[in-house]
Amino acid sequence: MLQTDLYSFSYKKGSLVPSCKKCKTQHYYKKGKNAKGIQKYQCRNCGFHFVWTSDLPRYNVFSEIISFAVEMYVETGISLRTLAKKLKKIFNIDVTYEAIRLWVKMSKRQIFRRKEQKETAWHADETYIKIKGVGHWLWVVRCRDTGNVLSWRITQGRFFKDAKGLMQDALNVAGTRPETITTDGLYQYAAAIKKVMGWQHYTYKKKHIIDSGIGKNWFIERLNREIKRRVKWFSTFQSLEGANSFFSLWFHHWNLRPST
Repeated sequence: MLQTDLYSFSYKKGSLVPSCKKCKTQHYYKKGKNAKGIQKYQCRNCGFHFVWTSDLPRYNVFSEIISFAVEMYVETGISLRTLAKKLKKIFNIDVTYEAIRLWVKMSKRQIFRRKEQKETAWHADETYIKIKGVGHWLWVVRCRDTGNVLSWRITQGRFFKDAKGLMQDALNVAGTRPETITTDGLYQYAAAIKKVMGWQHYTYKKKHIIDSGIGKNWFIERLNREIKRRVKWFSTFQSLEGANSFFSLWFHHWNLRPST
């Protein structure tokens, strides 16, 4: 698995000890250079010839550089083409923007169930994004106490099944029902909360707070503004898979922030 938590990143070319890509041993000797001037090696154990350009099989780039590129793309507003030029300038490697896009898709993360299970206040909302020019909805549930995103999903419509899946995912991550849930007036939230939480009518009326973004639900509207700011640079995603990969990484890094 690629490591993308490189807040303290350093890289020195050749700092990783070469190992045979066939038998994984580190017993080798140098065997001249190829046409590009890259050092070749031959394994003493199995006799396999290889060049040490990556610690990953079938790759020409080290995992540290891939992790660095993925984090740069997710954490900043840099475009894929600009990032490819930066990698050439910093690490002197030739990589296309399409390769970086595939790295991002490959590195998507999952939100795991939190260890401490206690009742907290939740805020839920949906915001409008575009995928290949077609409008979609990004649903998000955020915990008021920790500031972390508990669940999210991307859908084309705003239906009961979408709201129900969102609440069920948040409940799975939190491990317990919330103290309160604040949403806007979208009626699908009411039906989904009743179905997933199983509250009686009196309890539901007490714990489900309905308010607009400029009122009690301001907490998640701040996150929505940050999402809009981040996706503004590329205006539209090119595929649903790409959007899911991006937000899985983006929310993963958001939850790692010391203060949200």
